[in-house]
Amino acid sequence: MHSVKGVARKSCLGLAVFAALGPAQAAELLANGSFEQNSGPGSLVFTGWQSVSQAGSKGGFAAQQGTKGAITPVAVPAPPDGAFALMSDQPGPGSHVLYQDVAIPAGSPATLSARVHVQNAAKVAAAPATLDYTVAAPNQQVRIDVMNPAAAPDSLGAGVLANVFQWPPATAPGPSDSGSGYQSLQFDLSAYAGQTVRLRIAEVDNRQSLFFGVDAMSVWSGSVPGALQPPADTGFFAQGTAVQLTFDPVASIPGQTVTGYVAQCVPQGGGAVLTGTSSTPTVAVNGLTPGVAYNCSVAAQSSSGAGPASQPLTVNAPVAGATTISTLQGGSATLTVSNPASGCSLQSASLVRAQSLPTAPPQGAAAYPLGVLDLRSSGCNSGATLKLSVTMPQALPSGAQYWKYGPTAANPAPHWYAFNDGFKVTSANTYTLEVQDGGLGDDDLQANGVVVDPGGLMVMAAASPAAIPVWNLAGLAATSASVLLAMAAMRRRRRTR
Repeated sequence: MHSVKGVARKSCLGLAVFAALGPAQAAELLANGSFEQNSGPGSLVFTGWQSVSQAGSKGGFAAQQGTKGAITPVAVPAPPDGAFALMSDQPGPGSHVLYQDVAIPAGSPATLSARVHVQNAAKVAAAPATLDYTVAAPNQQVRIDVMNPAAAPDSLGAGVLANVFQWPPATAPGPSDSGSGYQSLQFDLSAYAGQTVRLRIAEVDNRQSLFFGVDAMSVWSGSVPGALQPPADTGFFAQGTAVQLTFDPVASIPGQTVTGYVAQCVPQGGGAVLTGTSSTPTVAVNGLTPGVAYNCSVAAQSSSGAGPASQPLTVNAPVAGATTISTLQGGSATLTVSNPASGCSLQSASLVRAQSLPTAPPQGAAAYPLGVLDLRSSGCNSGATLKLSVTMPQALPSGAQYWKYGPTAANPAPHWYAFNDGFKVTSANTYTLEVQDGGLGDDDLQANGVVVDPGGLMVMAAASPAAIPVWNLAGLAATSASVLLAMAAMRRRRRTR
């Protein structure tokens, strides 16, 4: 099937590194700095990160959530940003490293930020110049370093380009812990723009358990934004008493990891505000009253609260048997299955830009001014025909044809083709489609009760008329005179023969 439309931070000591080198496009360079992408609570695997432990080590950096250690049931602060924090935890001595290589663009500001927490079960902490836990002297330390990627992961020599954070200080034994809760700090890394560096998180314990929590870690290229952005490219699919709001994901920023989204729909004529939440960029809001118009918006959520809301959409809650969807021009289209006896019901539908399809239409995207209708219907009787009426908020383009994108029995590769036999304009702003389950126009080509139908109204640009020469009077007179003189000369020659 070819559906057309449809992707961190904590510390008891937080760090932010600023490299002001010039204007650049803002972007997050670190993968999974929130540590939310892991193999589950207590797991030692984090997407985007490499881990190394000294032979014989116990425990490691684990995915911690709640207020208990991931391996040992010790009370620790809750992750400050999101559901998980990275936290070292161990039932015995060991040395553990987690690292990721990051390319910092040349000529670009860059910001390394994180939040960290240190909690030491031993009565002493010490930071000798080694990550070897088998030394006889106390070695109870944590650190974050910027390294040369060619250096050994456990190196404390020339391979360390900069120490961003170390606890306790290397000069003297430290206290039993770094304080309560997660904290933040800053460190300048501007000298490393234009290079690939290794970001290393390390922990060593050879006395008792040492809990090193890290979260909300980011390497941000470009000027650090002060707030989350509002969701963009919002759309809706309303059916029954519910509406699904869709939108582009909002990027996290240093110190604010996006953890989900919250939407609200306000009746335009007044009444109760309806809300919905989701962890993905699709939020359902239930309880709409059929026939009532709502202003619906959505905002990203982080540990700091909700960000700015999107521009409100006008959602017309459909009457029974109808579905409403957003249009590319900001209005609302109404879709109705006109033969409910077929068993077909709309599962999803959206109008998308023609250029969003894997293959550009042969006429160009501009030939599809109303976009491409990407719909999916399910529950059809096997082999039944879906009859769909589509009413747009504006008049349909004159001379429109219906073209579809997808495979056909004659050509299994997705392609564009005319589909005019199943298309009919019934009024100034309404057209109908008829697609048989498993037949031409059904994208999966199977009589399986599901009709998948990407296609749209295509309008060919008017051909430019051929240039017609226009004679001016002077030119016409001169030409006429020349012709008459030539004819007179021919007569004279005939008479002299």
